[in-house]
Amino acid sequence: PSNVRPPSAPRDRKPALAALGLLLVLLGALASVYLQQRAGDRVGVVEVTKRVPQGQAIGSDAISEVMVAVDSHISYVTWSQAQAGALRGYTARTDLLPGTLLVGQMLTTAVPLAPGQEVIGLSLKDGQYPAGIEVGDTVSAYYVTNKNDDKNGQQYLTDGSTTPPIVANVRVYDVAAASNSATLDVSLVLSQQNANAVTQAASGGNLVLVLDKHTQ
Repeated sequence: PSNVRPPSAPRDRKPALAALGLLLVLLGALASVYLQQRAGDRVGVVEVTKRVPQGQAIGSDAISEVMVAVDSHISYVTWSQAQAGALRGYTARTDLLPGTLLVGQMLTTAVPLAPGQEVIGLSLKDGQYPAGIEVGDTVSAYYVTNKNDDKNGQQYLTDGSTTPPIVANVRVYDVAAASNSATLDVSLVLSQQNANAVTQAASGGNLVLVLDKHTQ
């Protein structure tokens, strides 16, 4: 009969391509699951909600919890650590502003500042600070004239020609080598009353620190 179609050759299903397509679908599904799991790999860390001045303790009223993705390269202070009292005994190494995520490098074991005190940073040259100065030492700050620049701090104390210090028994808050190897960055804890006189003397190169008491 005229409506009977002749038999056609079977189509080539290309089983290798079909298997490859199935493999790609499976890989896509696995990648999606992995990304979803990574997105859920989060941890609660400490966020600063109120400004914490340098040298002050970090109170519970100045922090809150925020969730972030886990990153092994960042030493976050976790919320669980803070709740367990891990911040006790630490103070802010620098001013902490609201929105800052707290990491270990922002903390120091320096003693908290008393009311009315502040931390003053000084960049001093060789001879303007005692050798071996360390955090926790106490020093006196002297105003010196330019004609005596060849003397070091201890010589000012022993040659009998020194004037009374600007301030005595000042606690050293931090010591760090400056980017310029010829200078040393020294932070002192001063009352607000003495801070201006000390910084003015230092800015003119007329400040010398003399060791009063070593921390050890």
